[in-house]
Amino acid sequence: MTIIRRIANARRVSERRWRLWACVLLVCGVMGHPRSGIAQQNYDEPVINREYPLKALFLYNFGGYVEWPAAAFSTSQDPFVIGVLGSAPVDETLKEISASRKIGGRKIVVRRFSSVDGIETCHILFIARDVAPQQQLAAINRFQNYHVLIVGESPGFAERGGSVNFFVEANKIRFEINIDTAKQHQLKISAKLLSLAKIVQGS
Repeated sequence: MTIIRRIANARRVSERRWRLWACVLLVCGVMGHPRSGIAQQNYDEPVINREYPLKALFLYNFGGYVEWPAAAFSTSQDPFVIGVLGSAPVDETLKEISASRKIGGRKIVVRRFSSVDGIETCHILFIARDVAPQQQLAAINRFQNYHVLIVGESPGFAERGGSVNFFVEANKIRFEINIDTAKQHQLKISAKLLSLAKIVQGS
């Protein structure tokens, strides 16, 4: 390979990484400045068109604002697992992130599950809105005694026992947190993340 080709390839890799980190920094910046709002960024298309890439980035960033107990990992080499139930297209962005980033010093593994019975151990479980309400509740109940941050995107999800729920308000992606549920899972959510969320209560 010639030097020119090597330089060109390096530039392409650098550009891909830059685009990814631009997105990550966008989310981190929004989390650091809650009054600014995602929709106030200078973009031509509405935020809702980038809904799932942004939700994937939020899922990744939740890993830095939530503390899991030591019992959530069998060994120091265990990966940090993000599971997805349903057809929400968050996988691509999550896999791009997992290629170069870690959570708590652990490698990130993304797993998609086709049914509640097929869900394996994970640390964040994202349940898409196309999952039937009964199945969403079944997943919540199944993992109520596990150290899992259960995240959804359906109305009333947090009140029904989910830990975090995304919702869209004025073309901005927001999220609500059920503190009681998080405590039941023995998860410690940072004050900074709580300050950006709508707090809800429910079983």
